[in-house]
Amino acid sequence: MASLDGGARKRRKLDDSVPPADTLITSSSQLKNLFNVPSESSNEIKKAVEKFTHFLSSVSRDAKSNDGERQLKILKTYCDDQSSSSHDKVDFPDLLSAWSNASQSNDDAVFATVPAALTQFFQAISGNVDFREFGLSLCHSLLKRDQLRLFDKGLSSPRNKDLVTSHCLQLLTEVISFDAGALATNVFGRRDLLYRCLDGILNQPKLGDHRLKAHASALEFLLANLRYLDATSKGELITQGKTLHAAFRSLPVQSSDIIIETINALEKSILGDANLSKQLKIRCFNSGNLSALAKLYDFDTFDSEDNTDRSPAVREALQHLLLQVCATPKGVLLPQTGWYPAGLNPDAPRPDSDMIDLGLDSPYYSDDYADKVPVKNNSLATFIQTLHPEKDVLQAQLVTSIFAAGPELVADYFTKKRKVLASPADDPLWRGQFAFLFSIVQLPVPENCGWHDKSPASPPPLSVVIESILPRPLDRATVTKCLHSDEDVLVLSAARLLTVSLEKLDSVLTVFEQGHPGSHLWTQASSKLINLFIERIPQLQDTITGLQRLTKGKEQIRTVVLECIATYHRVMPSLTAGAKFDIGPIFIQNLQRLDPGSLDADNKETLEEQLPHLSQIAEKSPATKWFHKPNAETLSLMAQVLRYCVSKPDSPFTKNAAPIIQPLLRIKGVLSNNVQSLGALFASLASTKKWEPEPATYQFLDNCMTRTMQRPVKYLDQVEQEQKMASDSKELSLIACCMSEQWPFVVKKGDKKGTKNVAEWIARFFGALDAAGENYRVMTTLKQTMLESAQQNAKAREYLEKAFEKQRKTAPALPELGSEDGAQVFGSPVENQVDAAHSPTTRQEELVRTVDLDETCPPLPRIPTSLSGLDRWTKPDFETEIHSGRLADLLRCLVHPEAEIRVQAFHTVQTVMHAVEQSAYPEKTQLYLLLGEVSETTRVASAASGGGGGGGFVGPPPPSVVAELAVHLLPVVADPTSPYYRKANRFLLLGPHWTVSRLLPHWLSATFLSEPEADDTDVGNQNAQALEVDHLLGLLAASLRTEVDLDLFRRGHVFTRLMSHFLSSNTPRNTRTKILHVLHRAAGVPGGSDTLITRTGVREWLVVAAEVTDRHAGGTTVGGGGGGGRQYESAAEKVEMDNRTRRLVDALAAEIDQTCTKSVIERWEADRPLTRLEREKVET
Repeated sequence: MASLDGGARKRRKLDDSVPPADTLITSSSQLKNLFNVPSESSNEIKKAVEKFTHFLSSVSRDAKSNDGERQLKILKTYCDDQSSSSHDKVDFPDLLSAWSNASQSNDDAVFATVPAALTQFFQAISGNVDFREFGLSLCHSLLKRDQLRLFDKGLSSPRNKDLVTSHCLQLLTEVISFDAGALATNVFGRRDLLYRCLDGILNQPKLGDHRLKAHASALEFLLANLRYLDATSKGELITQGKTLHAAFRSLPVQSSDIIIETINALEKSILGDANLSKQLKIRCFNSGNLSALAKLYDFDTFDSEDNTDRSPAVREALQHLLLQVCATPKGVLLPQTGWYPAGLNPDAPRPDSDMIDLGLDSPYYSDDYADKVPVKNNSLATFIQTLHPEKDVLQAQLVTSIFAAGPELVADYFTKKRKVLASPADDPLWRGQFAFLFSIVQLPVPENCGWHDKSPASPPPLSVVIESILPRPLDRATVTKCLHSDEDVLVLSAARLLTVSLEKLDSVLTVFEQGHPGSHLWTQASSKLINLFIERIPQLQDTITGLQRLTKGKEQIRTVVLECIATYHRVMPSLTAGAKFDIGPIFIQNLQRLDPGSLDADNKETLEEQLPHLSQIAEKSPATKWFHKPNAETLSLMAQVLRYCVSKPDSPFTKNAAPIIQPLLRIKGVLSNNVQSLGALFASLASTKKWEPEPATYQFLDNCMTRTMQRPVKYLDQVEQEQKMASDSKELSLIACCMSEQWPFVVKKGDKKGTKNVAEWIARFFGALDAAGENYRVMTTLKQTMLESAQQNAKAREYLEKAFEKQRKTAPALPELGSEDGAQVFGSPVENQVDAAHSPTTRQEELVRTVDLDETCPPLPRIPTSLSGLDRWTKPDFETEIHSGRLADLLRCLVHPEAEIRVQAFHTVQTVMHAVEQSAYPEKTQLYLLLGEVSETTRVASAASGGGGGGGFVGPPPPSVVAELAVHLLPVVADPTSPYYRKANRFLLLGPHWTVSRLLPHWLSATFLSEPEADDTDVGNQNAQALEVDHLLGLLAASLRTEVDLDLFRRGHVFTRLMSHFLSSNTPRNTRTKILHVLHRAAGVPGGSDTLITRTGVREWLVVAAEVTDRHAGGTTVGGGGGGGRQYESAAEKVEMDNRTRRLVDALAAEIDQTCTKSVIERWEADRPLTRLEREKVET
């Protein structure tokens, strides 16, 4: 084995010159006579040893030549002669005697030369089988006590005698390595003498500025031990600890070759040794040793021979080793349970059903890991605290790899290292810190949250989970500051961070939902996790402000910010529901800039990347004004989208936008429910060789869409009248009537070119609607009306006649607007779908399907089991508290069954009122009124039910409608743009408290018997009247919990009002479904079915409701009185919804029949008078 001389491990330089003739060794007798000199003659002995060494060098050099074979024979003869004849004697007696004499006479020159000659001897015979026996014998001779004392003296020499120590260590390395470590255990067995000074040698790698050879030799000796010792001996060496730590700590001062060789040896001899136990590997790579190795990341030196930088090779080898050690099971990584801290068992038995279920507020689900997280991999947890991932990419990769392999370490890392991120600035330090944190956010969600191979019974502690989604250094203030910065890097980083963290939150929530569907623990965990996340991220308005601050030309950054806002809307719709930001102007500007020829290729590609994000924001945001024109010359957003889609029908944006704009146009009454109506509109606007739409045509289309949207009832009445006159009930898009009405105004403008283009488009559109199967007879009437209105302008009349005549000769081909995967969005022709859906077999099969009403009906809002987490209101952000639901939870505690919790909630509300009064919240006056009135109502109701004054809470809780009404009014009073804002404020001004018995009659009257007070007849994408009804139904369904609630509903005639509304021909399908949900809630209350049967005649009503569902389509055409409900893309979906409603009716009838008290109902039926229909049935 080659030794390491100097600073690096290199081959020993051989002297190729031919020695003088008198020094040539030609026989074994010459070798024997070399040491026949007086022992007192130091120089002679030294020369003899050097001649022997030179001869051995020539043997190594000429091993494969003829001279080499001759020299080997000479050496073999000499070795045979020098071999010991008994166990008491030693081999090479003359040479070992010279070594002993040099030790006694303190002759350092000879004392160092003899081990060097023996080292050269082992190197010369290495690999030669003929010398194996003698080599082993010589090793035994060197391990005898006399020679061990010589080794001990050489190894304990002062550091200024570096050569003596180095040669002794090199000889020991050859001994332990000879014959593949045959005597390695024997050498280790003499460790009391041979290893005594090893720690000291390794601890002193330098003497001043001079690198000691002894240190490199000691390191090589240690590696030989690791390479050749058996598992038991190697374990003892590792257990000593100090030796390995000294070696690791001194590595940075060694040459790159030695470092790389050491790293490779550690990987092969320790990690790769299957006989070593896991505990020994952990002992070897403890946190101290790992930290010492990690200092090699800063290695930066040059090889002394070729002056080549080898630091990348060292860093690469170190990275490979540490990844294997820290992030793989074969290293020191212990099995862990991911997001479940050590000692926490989510599958532990829970209290039995007789105990009150407190959910995640129970002591069985403690979450006190915000400051300290128990982990199993404590060594790794300590080690990663010493790394500097913000300064080194490799260290950052190592830490993130450790986190990916051991998710339990993420939360522990940030509880111990809180200040990871400096103040935002565009400098290398901040960029490195942020990149490291961002890489943690990008880590995948561990399967089953890290819990073994099955889904755990209870969710992990949320304080641990949130650190993996958005680490605590990335708080709201920091990210907001980045979003509002003038530095592009900061804005880009913050927006991308929010996008990735929102997507990860979505993934975690999906895991929570799929792990235990319907489990209230996991549902509660999802809600709490969202609240924790909301506390750390900026509000949506801050992100929008960052978008608005961007100057022109920063399109790539704008794309990233838009993606962030779109992800907000997709993942957290509850947080964005109250946003007042209209994306329309930005969307319009983007589409205008994409006009052909107005951009270079790079900007065009960037703007096209923004389109999917803009469309997603526009679809999800209720504040989007699709039909609003920024100015008289600019088209509305809807018209701009249509124009772009028509110009690029095959683009991905068109395929994604079609499913968005089609329901909007139907809900607003612009187009009919015909599945091909949008295709007809696209076909009419498509350019040909001889015609293309002019700006005047799009202005006309935009004007007609806006007018149709604003006054749908007017045009619906016109269509119905024309249908009766034409005796044709086929549906027709309402925009056709508006076009007929607005045509005369186009003629009056006198723009011949524009008039001709509009006339040609009208003819194309009518022809396309005819091809789509809409009412041709009504369109003929409308055509005639337009011709008559142009009597005074012969040219305009001629344009229109020629356009219709031309269109009659060429039947338009409607496009098939499909999704990206090629599936058709709008389906097959509507007639085929209706026929298939109404086939007798299908209809009967649909009706026999059973429906689980509990799954179909939304669950009742959960009343918190305690005020844990709801009693601290220090400087609250009321906008966040309202959107997160925390204030709503507090209000629901006012109707808690336990009086003690009601009292605590009452006093907490008083505290919140004081905080509201002192805050700068914009809507604090309305919020203060609401909280004051609900608390006063609770006090009065409790006092009345308890039979005493003074606001006692000893009686039963107030009706649920008190708390639920307050909860429903919270987001209303917080948003002045809400369509219910005026009615809510008028209600709050009625008095200091609410009369409970008048609450339901008041809101029934305000909803069903009063016009909506919204400025627009349509709110969002829904008719304002229907929207108010749906809002009321949500309140009613959430307010039916107890028999007191049921009695309040009965006395307020709520059920009869809802049943009557269900049977109205204008009631939308989704509203009917919600009415059935309210009746289901009533049937679930004790005595509810009896009340419905005896007081409302629900069984007879269900028979009529089933007949109405079978006969009627379940809602009017879009734009009609009840057209505010959700509309459906195809006739098949309509029929499916009708079938689903019918199944709900049947299921409700079965539920009422099963839950009623049979004896009470039978007695009631016997005593009640027969109706006229029943008497006729009996007589027949």
